[in-house]
Amino acid sequence: MNQIVPTFARMLTAALVAAIAGAFAPAAYADSTPYARTTPAAGVSDTGATLNGVITRGAGTLYQFEYGIERYDQYTPIRSLGSSVAERPVSAVVTGLKPGVVYHSRLVALGWGGAGIGADQSFTTGPAVPAAPVPAPAAPAISAPVEPAPLPVPEPVIGRTMVVAPVAGSVSVRMPGQTGYSPLTAGGSVPVGAMVDTRGGTVQLTSALGNGATQAGTFHGAVFEVRQSAKGKGMTDLVLRGGDYSACPKRRAGAGGRAAAVTRKKPPARKLWGQDSGGRFRTHGRNSVATVRGTRWVTTDTCAGTRITVTEGAVAVRDLRRKKTVVVRAGHSYLARGR
Repeated sequence: MNQIVPTFARMLTAALVAAIAGAFAPAAYADSTPYARTTPAAGVSDTGATLNGVITRGAGTLYQFEYGIERYDQYTPIRSLGSSVAERPVSAVVTGLKPGVVYHSRLVALGWGGAGIGADQSFTTGPAVPAAPVPAPAAPAISAPVEPAPLPVPEPVIGRTMVVAPVAGSVSVRMPGQTGYSPLTAGGSVPVGAMVDTRGGTVQLTSALGNGATQAGTFHGAVFEVRQSAKGKGMTDLVLRGGDYSACPKRRAGAGGRAAAVTRKKPPARKLWGQDSGGRFRTHGRNSVATVRGTRWVTTDTCAGTRITVTEGAVAVRDLRRKKTVVVRAGHSYLARGR
């Protein structure tokens, strides 16, 4: 059997530890590089398991488990440890596994001081449990009414609508003109301009390419607005929203660009994780636009600027302030600094 393909560890460790810690880590978290340790899975059945790990120095840390059969191509929703720096056990329940198969898992922790990747742990799911025989029901005296078939999920229309479906966790959607969000419990169509909140879950977004074909990507970790032009050959834009950036320190004129006194407000930060396979997607931060094709990347907005970190494939980053485009490849990142 093929070995697990290390798509995340060698790249995230090399890029994020230096880049995130140096560029925009808040002072309170400057030394909080998390240490992640993957521990054996528990409660393993034929289709599920509980993934376990331990995080140390986890102040301000986000974490998730990656798992899969021949590569880490599945992951649990992102969660936060809060402000504790003590050793903390963490876990996540995964379901929908294949019976009688060896799975691999690892814990990934991302803090303001850097990233921590736990070592690989493997477990084998149990054999398929045969379904208990169901006795044939007695013939009813009167035929029961036939339930209507569920309505099919609509196809996306280029420049007008997209299809969103929850993958894991809790996802909500706000339609244009509405003031509140509604939970996304099943796949459905949303118009261009809709807001999608994936801070507590993962969503699959499917959009049209204009020639009868479609493309899909998965996204989680932030609130974003979906956009698409009917003349853009399927290019789909995700614009990060939310966060009070008035809390960012102001720069003094004529002081060599040195920041003024830090505000009492908590500095804002928003982070959108994305993954696609050969699609046409762009993520918009405050200071840059990332254009991708078949990759896995992270867009992070802070007071320091917009950082694009690539863990698979390559991304073309347009620095809006410097008006230049930089190609960022796997294992690297680029910070488009704020004004």
